[in-house]
Amino acid sequence: MENIDSDVLKKINSVHMFHYLKRDLASHMILYSNQVTKMSSTIGQVIRCKAAVAWEAGKPLVIEEVEVAPPQKMEVRVKIHFTSLCHTDVYFWEAKGQNPLFPRILGHEAGGVVESVGEGVTDLAPGDHVLPVFTGECKECAHCKSEESNMCDLLRINTDRGVMIHDGKSRFSINGKPIFHFVGTSTFSEYTVVHVGCLAKINPLAPLEKVCVLSCGISTGLGATLNVAKPKKGSSVAIFGLGAVGLAAAEGARIAGASRIIGVDLNSNRFELAKKFGVTEFVNPKDYNKPVQEVIAEMTNGGVDRSVECTGHIDAMISAFECVHDGWGVAVLVGVPHKDAVFKTSPLNFLNEKTLKGTFYGNYKPRSDIPAVVEQYMNKELELEKFLTHEVPFSEINKAFDLMLKGEGLRCIIRMDA
Repeated sequence: MENIDSDVLKKINSVHMFHYLKRDLASHMILYSNQVTKMSSTIGQVIRCKAAVAWEAGKPLVIEEVEVAPPQKMEVRVKIHFTSLCHTDVYFWEAKGQNPLFPRILGHEAGGVVESVGEGVTDLAPGDHVLPVFTGECKECAHCKSEESNMCDLLRINTDRGVMIHDGKSRFSINGKPIFHFVGTSTFSEYTVVHVGCLAKINPLAPLEKVCVLSCGISTGLGATLNVAKPKKGSSVAIFGLGAVGLAAAEGARIAGASRIIGVDLNSNRFELAKKFGVTEFVNPKDYNKPVQEVIAEMTNGGVDRSVECTGHIDAMISAFECVHDGWGVAVLVGVPHKDAVFKTSPLNFLNEKTLKGTFYGNYKPRSDIPAVVEQYMNKELELEKFLTHEVPFSEINKAFDLMLKGEGLRCIIRMDA
């Protein structure tokens, strides 16, 4: 081979590559054709599949055979390929502090493929890759038409609603008995039915086992920093709470080019992992005999430029606001506090031009904005792999709950085909 002219060798390699790509494309076309054929045979029919059903609060989920009805007006039936467990699923499974609604199919972080569409759906078709999102975008209400809001009047999250908006009925049943939906997504099922406004159509080349986590927590933290706090390059940012959402907020600060990212958490064991997300310094409030906002102000010559609170604890919220610099500091609240919690601070903090903001789902509009976040990952601007710490087959979904209850890892991916 060493005697072959280099130009000839390039041509040979080019021919080989052409045949390889041609063969690879053909195999993908056959796979796609098989998927479409299979989907076309189920359109308009009830699908029987496996789902993890929560029958009562705090008890292990049970893998059951459920019936999934065809999508109705403005609805889409989706085959879920990968789903993830978020703390919100655990919170409503435990049913502590809210109205219990059982039996129910939980799950809201997922990636799947459209199986069929209902009446009136024009921007999705069988075979499209989608991320179901717990909040929606109808594109018609005042919020959806506003460039400043993502809080859709029609499809805003409703944790108490266990049925579809169109007719007030469930699309899930077992032996004729309805099973309730969860936040309009119910992704702990091999097939689910979702309002078209709660589905983000994404690049079909994006790996669903990774981008599925953009359905909730990661986008919430990332957007809180990039879309709401908006730190400038070289600025300082404090992140309160270093769970998955807080680390996503730190990732946003890293992408924005912050020079100092200070992680604040009561669990010092989280500090080492946080370095992977750009966190440069760490503060554990338990290590000091004065308010943590004073500690941070001393560290940063008057306060940080931006802070993002991701715990939901009212004391952390107050500290996050009071630790920002006067004149230009901006604090963003992400965590959801107890419904009776009261935020108390001196009005002088506002008069001294500190700004306090809140955010919902990182200020992302699901259908309009999430496809671009997926492209950030595809372009290697956003690193998702470091959030994915565990994986289990669907048959062992309760292991994912055990891991979260023990505080182990960040995101556990659940493979629906295993």
